[in-house]
Amino acid sequence: MGNERKNVLEYLPQKIASEIKNKVPDIEQILEIRIRVNKPICVRTIKKEYVIDEIKIENTDMNRIFNIITEFSTYAYENSIKKGFITVKGGHRIGICGEAVYENNEIKYINNVSYLNFRSAKEIIGCANDLYEKLYKNNIFKNTLIISEPGKGKTTLLRDIIRLLSDKGKFNISVIDERSEIAASYKGMTTNDLGIRTDVMTAFEKKDGIVMAIRAMAPDIIAVDEIGNKEDIEGLYFAKQSGVGVIATAHGSNVNEKVTKYKDLFKKYIYIEEIGEYECI
Repeated sequence: MGNERKNVLEYLPQKIASEIKNKVPDIEQILEIRIRVNKPICVRTIKKEYVIDEIKIENTDMNRIFNIITEFSTYAYENSIKKGFITVKGGHRIGICGEAVYENNEIKYINNVSYLNFRSAKEIIGCANDLYEKLYKNNIFKNTLIISEPGKGKTTLLRDIIRLLSDKGKFNISVIDERSEIAASYKGMTTNDLGIRTDVMTAFEKKDGIVMAIRAMAPDIIAVDEIGNKEDIEGLYFAKQSGVGVIATAHGSNVNEKVTKYKDLFKKYIYIEEIGEYECI
C-alpha cells in the first residue's frame, strides 16, 4: 500500500463537512452522501439516514465541490466523467448526474452537474477470515461469485478475500479494477491491502484487462467487481478456458437465478443478506 486513506468528507467544502459532522454521530459509518442542487443533503450510514436541511446546495457549492474532486482539472478526469463517476483517493466513488453531451452517438461529457453521490469506501481487514478457505481445496480455487443488493458490502468482502487468498492461500492474483474501487489506486499507488501476490490493473475494461493480465502476468486467479454485460462474461469465460480461476461480484437478490445463469462458470456462491451477514453455497 502506498497511499494514506482520505476521509470522504475531505472532498467537501468546510461548511458542508462541518454540518455533516454535527448531525451524524458516527462519521466512520457513513456509506453515502447524496448532494443535489436546491435540495437538503442526505447521508446514509450503516444504521440510518440523516437529512441535513440546514444547508441547501447552490450551484456555486456544486461547482466548488466538482473542482475539489477533479483537482481543478476536469480535463484530466474526462474519461471518468463521461462514464458517470469519479474515483478519488481512498477509493471513494462519486456518482455524477447532469446533462449529457453526445458526439458520434457516444457520451462525450456531462455538463451542468447537479447531483452527486459520494460512496464511501470501506476496508475491513479480517471480514473474510472464516470464509476464504472454503473457496479452494488442494491448491485448486473454486470459481466464486459474490451476490447482494447494492450497498451490502460485496466489494468490501471481495477485497478481503483477495488479500487472504494472496497472503495465506499463496495464489498469484490479477485484479481488474475498472472503477478503482477494489484497490483504491490513486496515481498508480494502491490504498487498500490486497496481499503480497496481487497485481492491479486500474481503469481497464474487464474483458481487455482479463486478456492482458492472463497473457502478461500469468495469474492463478482473476478478480473483478460488478459483472453484468456480455463482454464481462466473455472475459471470465476466457479466463476459465485459459485455466485461470475467477472471483467476481454481481448485483442481485435471488441466488437461485444467478446459479442457473452462471452454472457453467462458478462453483461457489456467496450471498450477502445484510452487511456482515452472508451465506456460502
